[in-house]
Amino acid sequence: MRCLLAILTVGALACSKSEPAATGVGTSSGSAIGGGSGSAAREPTCEQLGFATTTPVPEASGAAWLEIDGKLALVVISDSGNDGAYGVVDPETGETRETGKLPHGGGGSDLEGIAVRGGHLHVITSPGWIHTYARVAGGFELVDKPYPLGPIDLAGKGGGLGDQPPKGSGMVCAANATNCGRNYEGLCLAPAGSTGGCIGFAASKADGHLYCVVEEGGKLVVQYANAIRIARPGVVADCAFTDDGRLLVGSNLFDAGTVYRVGDWQDVATAKVEKLANLAIGFPETIAARADVIYRMSDTGSTAPSLMAKYRCGLPTP
Repeated sequence: MRCLLAILTVGALACSKSEPAATGVGTSSGSAIGGGSGSAAREPTCEQLGFATTTPVPEASGAAWLEIDGKLALVVISDSGNDGAYGVVDPETGETRETGKLPHGGGGSDLEGIAVRGGHLHVITSPGWIHTYARVAGGFELVDKPYPLGPIDLAGKGGGLGDQPPKGSGMVCAANATNCGRNYEGLCLAPAGSTGGCIGFAASKADGHLYCVVEEGGKLVVQYANAIRIARPGVVADCAFTDDGRLLVGSNLFDAGTVYRVGDWQDVATAKVEKLANLAIGFPETIAARADVIYRMSDTGSTAPSLMAKYRCGLPTP
């Protein structure tokens, strides 16, 4: 995710400071595999809110909601090369309350997406392995060993930008590969009480799809056959559910930092993908949301602090 990205971010860094508000765009990006089609957005307007502009977490790759010490917080993780760095960010002010390191446990270190289920943090790596963490005093600990989202059915060392989909239906690479195979950039799990065959999705940068995630035997499993096309290969950066079950996807700078809403996601065959707004800050990778507030964070391709921004958007009702 580094290399070339630092060059591309220079212009975006300047724009993020000089253009605090973003306006929605109204064309559909994709359609569901199986015959569904996208529909026009309702062109919401997003207003940038007061928030800390950076967090010391380098290369912010994903964020998820967790109650810590009685307060709701965003747990932000860093990707490959940063030894599992994480931060706990105040969702109101953007203050970073805590920093630390997540243990890897032999499951690879290219941490990309993060979601919460059953009080645990579930973190996906780019080759498709899951690390599960529980909160302990002053940090987090691994719950059991990291495990793959399915059979290890993709060969190759990966590397590069990871923006070319593999041939066939393979879904998981060896644990220590980087940007391999589907090159998962995000993980989103639906709130408790949501209905549908999928409990969430794994976001693939390599082919621009969200792949259905189900639970089997207490573990997350990804399904090739159930997927929603979001955008072209190389641009999908993260996905997130709001607390009321709306599904959002964030793209990177190659797609102008677009935020997409996925309607009717419970049935991937008829899911509708809408462009909501362009929310680009630096090289936007992370997306998180609650109600009508969207958070974006930047992986700038360096070890410098990550840029952050917070917006209020007129999201369609669930």
